Amino acid sequence: MAVDTADSVSAAGGLIFDSIRAGWIVDIYLESLNDERALYILGARSVVLPEVFEFEHEWPDAVFLSAAVHDRHRGVQRLVAGCIRRQISDIGVWGGSVPGLDAEAVGEHRLSTAARAFKPHALNAAGLPPQVTNVESFSGGRRR
Repeated sequence: MAVDTADSVSAAGGLIFDSIRAGWIVDIYLESLNDERALYILGARSVVLPEVFEFEHEWPDAVFLSAAVHDRHRGVQRLVAGCIRRQISDIGVWGGSVPGLDAEAVGEHRLSTAARAFKPHALNAAGLPPQVTNVESFSGGRRR
């Protein structure tokens, strides 16, 4: 969950790419939809953040989000609180901290060679400098 395409690609583009390549179903929720070319390069599509997330039977295995989205969106706050309470989802946050999660706990995703090849193109399409690190870091750590 992110503010926009640039936010999601810059913070979690490698994780998005590698998760899709591994066969996971990856839903990208954005506050504002804009040019989706960057996400298309990573193999993803996005939708607008819903007011309410309904995961009765298929609770997410992992939730990664921008702290800014958490601060501004009540539905995201409820989803994260539910994940913390149920302790069945991995949670990672970028760009700040989220109440209820250990801000000192750091989770990392080491980008595959393929992700390191595709992410610069996605960053460029999002209007960002195409510089890629080998690791994407998230606070909050793992909960399950």
